[in-house]
Amino acid sequence: MNLELSITEQCNLRCDYCYYRDSHAARKALMSEEVMEKAVSLAFQRAIDLNHAFLNVTFFGGEPVLRIDFIRKTVSYAKKVKKLRKNDLPKNFRLHFTVNTNGTLFTDEIIGYLQKEKFSVALSLDGPSKQQNIARRTIDGRDSFSAIAPYISILAEMDALILMVVTPRHVKRFSNAVKWVFKQGFTSIGTSLDFNGKWTSTDFDALTLEYEKLARFWYTSKLQGRNFYLSTIQDKVSMALIDRRQKDYTCFISSDAIVVAANGNVFPCTRFMSSKENAPYIIGNVLDELSGVYKRKFPKAISDFIKKDKKECDGCAIRYRCLAHECGCTSFYTTGSLQGVSDEVCAHERILCAICDEYALKLSKKIQVESLL
Repeated sequence: MNLELSITEQCNLRCDYCYYRDSHAARKALMSEEVMEKAVSLAFQRAIDLNHAFLNVTFFGGEPVLRIDFIRKTVSYAKKVKKLRKNDLPKNFRLHFTVNTNGTLFTDEIIGYLQKEKFSVALSLDGPSKQQNIARRTIDGRDSFSAIAPYISILAEMDALILMVVTPRHVKRFSNAVKWVFKQGFTSIGTSLDFNGKWTSTDFDALTLEYEKLARFWYTSKLQGRNFYLSTIQDKVSMALIDRRQKDYTCFISSDAIVVAANGNVFPCTRFMSSKENAPYIIGNVLDELSGVYKRKFPKAISDFIKKDKKECDGCAIRYRCLAHECGCTSFYTTGSLQGVSDEVCAHERILCAICDEYALKLSKKIQVESLL
């Protein structure tokens, strides 16, 4: 069971490609203790109902470290609920915590707390200073890399997941940025494109070259037995080798995750989170016990997305591992609808799948497929 809490919509950065720039435009909403406690209690009940052996609580924003004291309160409350409900929970039930952060507000004390509580950290980092500061800057336009730099080595020791966004302005140094991150000691890297970045055919040509470099680097690392997860390449290769569709492999919408906005609104995916009234794809609100949250009743648009293929993709050989077809949040933020298909996303996926298919074939002859999973 996964619970994602948007504990604040405030943020100290103004990243060019932030997908919350519209839904969180006011940058004011803060989660109350009442909403937090209802959400945590709901997640434990769902874990019990589904006989899940773990609960992972992820702190999201905005920038969640702005509310480090609230994070502490949530951790304490979750531990309390676990203790109170231990007889209802499966044996060896695990409670875990994750924070998605831009890393610019860390102090020695905060890092020490995260280590003590065995937090996982998902760190937004686009590479070395030149790459990082292209799009991730403070409210008043200052660079963000200098605030993260003192903690890079310790975050690598904590096995932080790096989340990297690529725009047309980043693309020519993309593969070098990934290699730089790996050289710092990070072994898990997730990359994604800013699909609102107005990519041109020239940009896509440059991206193709960078993906080819990254695929070779990832392939060589696997053959050498190095611990290195690069989501962009590895997930596509894995899906090709095990013939598994992306919607089942990486999509939250068809899972039992509970995603809670600052005011208690519940959504099936992190990208939809908003405290706005009547925001798209709301399941319900944790403060309303009669809502669809408890009954797991999805709006028809979500049910259709889970159960039906998109007509525009009929007959496409890669549709079941393509973001344009399989990823609801990508469809939503590029077209405004779960059912939409972006030409830009479609072009990107054809490029990436062609490269990954080549390396899937190579790997199938070299190593056991299970070693990728």
